[in-house]
Amino acid sequence: MTANPKIFEDKINKINESMTLYGRRSVLLSVFRFITFILAAGSLIWAIVNKAALFYFVFALSMTVFVILCIIHGKVTAELNFYEALENVNARYIARIKGDFNGLFDLVCRNLKRRDEKEEAIRRASGTEFYVEGHGYCMDLDLFGKKSLFSLLNVSETAFGRRAFAKELLGNDNGVRSASAIKTRQEAVKELSENPDFLEKFQATALLGKMKKDPKALIDFASERKAVNNNHIVIAAIQIFLWFIPVASLIFFSTYIRACVLGVILVNLLLWAANVKANSYYFKAADGMPNQVSTIHKMYSLLESSGLKNGYLRSLIAGKEGKKVTTSLSSLSFILFFAGLRSQPLFAFLINSVFPLDHLICYFMGKWADSYGDSLYHSITNLAEIESLMCASQISFVSAVNSFPEVESSDSPDKNAYFDGKDITHPLLSPDTAVSNSVTIRSDIALITGSNMSGKTTLIRTVGVCSILAYMGSKVPCSSLSLGRMRIMSSMRITDNLGEDMSTFKAELVRISEIIKCAKQDDCALLFLIDEIFRGTNSDDRTEGALIVLKNLSKPEICGFMTTHDYAMIDKTVDTFKNICYYHFSETYTDSGITFDYRLADGISRESNARYLMRLVGIE
Repeated sequence: MTANPKIFEDKINKINESMTLYGRRSVLLSVFRFITFILAAGSLIWAIVNKAALFYFVFALSMTVFVILCIIHGKVTAELNFYEALENVNARYIARIKGDFNGLFDLVCRNLKRRDEKEEAIRRASGTEFYVEGHGYCMDLDLFGKKSLFSLLNVSETAFGRRAFAKELLGNDNGVRSASAIKTRQEAVKELSENPDFLEKFQATALLGKMKKDPKALIDFASERKAVNNNHIVIAAIQIFLWFIPVASLIFFSTYIRACVLGVILVNLLLWAANVKANSYYFKAADGMPNQVSTIHKMYSLLESSGLKNGYLRSLIAGKEGKKVTTSLSSLSFILFFAGLRSQPLFAFLINSVFPLDHLICYFMGKWADSYGDSLYHSITNLAEIESLMCASQISFVSAVNSFPEVESSDSPDKNAYFDGKDITHPLLSPDTAVSNSVTIRSDIALITGSNMSGKTTLIRTVGVCSILAYMGSKVPCSSLSLGRMRIMSSMRITDNLGEDMSTFKAELVRISEIIKCAKQDDCALLFLIDEIFRGTNSDDRTEGALIVLKNLSKPEICGFMTTHDYAMIDKTVDTFKNICYYHFSETYTDSGITFDYRLADGISRESNARYLMRLVGIE
C-alpha cells in the first residue's frame, strides 16, 4: 500500500455521515428522555397528591420507558464517541502522510482544555520520556521529540505499547536480533499493514480508553498471587447477616427499629475502618484500572475476532495455556467496575456503612488473582508487542515507496558488515521535497564530502533510520535494501556540559571512544555514523585524530559513514586505506542563488560555500 491521503479522506467523509446520523439520534433520544422523565415525575406527584392509583401505573410505565431510553441513548452515545475517535485516527494518518506534525499534535490534543493535559498528551505522543542519555545513537537520529520517528509511527495508545515501541527504536536492548526473528516480525507487520481498517478500529477503541496510567501495580498484585484471605468473605457475610436484626425488630420489636439500623451501620463502619489498611493492598492495585482493564478487554476482543492469520500474531493473541484472554479480563473488568464505584472517599464511606462492598471486592480480586494472576503479565506483554508491531507497520502508509529489506542470515560478523540501499529516503522529510539516494558499503568506510547544507548529515541519518526500521521488522522507505545485522553507533549531535565540566571536544572524544570500544568487540558487526569528526579542535589535530579513528575502525566486521570537510585527511587516506570509498554532494550557483540537488555521487568534492552563505546573511 502506498501513501495516499485521499484513501483516508474518503473514510473521513463516510465517518462524518455516520457521526451526523448518530448525532441526530442522540438529540432525539435526549428529548424523549426528558419528556418521559417529566411525565414520570408529574405522574408520581399527581398520584401522591390526589391518591390516584392509576397514575402510579403511569409513573411505573414512564420510568420503565425512561430507563430503556437511557440504555439506548448510552449505546448511541458510545457509537458516536467511537466514530469521533475513528475520525481522529484517520485524520492523524493524513497528517503523517503529509508530514504535518503541527496538525498531528493538534489532533492529539483535541478536546483537551487544560494546559497540563495538553503538555502530557504531547509528551506521550512525542516519546520524550524515552530519551536515554549515553545511548549509542538515541540523541542523533531523531528518535523522539515533536518531529521524530516515534511521533511519525506511534499508533499505540497504552503506556506499555509506547514503551515496547520505544524499546524497538532503541535497538531491542542493544541486542542483535536473529534473521529468523526479523523475518517473523516482517510477516506479522505485512499482515497488519494489509488490514488498515482493523488498525484504525483498534486504535480508536484504545484511544477512547484514555489509557494514561501504567498498570504496573495491578500486574505486580496479580503476579504475587497471595493466598485468598477468607476473612474478607467472613466479614462480608457477618455484615450482611446483621441486617436480619433490623428486619426481626421490625416484626417483633418495631420500637427499636431505628436503634437497630443505626447499630448495624455503626458495626459496619467499625469493621470497614478496622480493615482499611489491609484492604489498601487491593485498592492500590485497582486504582485507575477499571476503565483501562475494560479497554484492554475490548482490545483483545477485537484481536480475537479479527481473523488475523499470521502465526506469530495468533500466538500473541492466544491466552496462556490455550485459555482466551478475554475470559480472565472479563472477570477482572467486572470486579474493577465495582472498585471504581467506591473511588470517591465519601461514596466509599456511605456504601460501606450499609453494604460490605470493600470486603467483597478484595475477596473476589484475591480469587481472580489465584485463578488468573499469572496470565496478566503475559497478556499485557503480548498486547505491548502487538501494538509495537502496529507501529512498525506504519511505514506502509506514510511512505510512497517502501519495501521489506533482506537481512543477512549468517552469524559471522565479517559477513554482516554491509548496507546496500536503493532509493533510500528519510521518512521524516517532506514527501513533496524528499530526494532519495542509493548507497553501498561492504566492510567499507564511506567518506562523504560536500559543502554546507548539501545533504551529507541527512544521508547518514537516513542510513541509520533505515537500519533501525529494518531490524524491528518494518518496511523501509526505499525501493530495495539488503543489509547485515549490525550494532549501530553514532557521533553527530555533540554538545558541551558545563555541569560536568565537559567541553564539546571532550564530549566528542568520549563518544568516539565508545565507538572504538564497541569496534574492539568482535562478537557482532558494527555500523558507525560520524558527522564532521573532531570539529572542535585545530585542523592538524583533527586530521591526525581522524586518521587514528579510521585505523581503529578498518576491520572486516565494521562498516560506516563519516562526513568531513577535512581535505587534508582525505588526501592522506587515498593511498593509505584500501577499505575507504568516496561519495560527495554538490550544488549549482546561479545569479539567483545556490541550488542543491541532494544527489549522492561517487568521488570527492572540494567545493565550499561558506563564504557565499556568510554574504547571504550579511557577513562580509
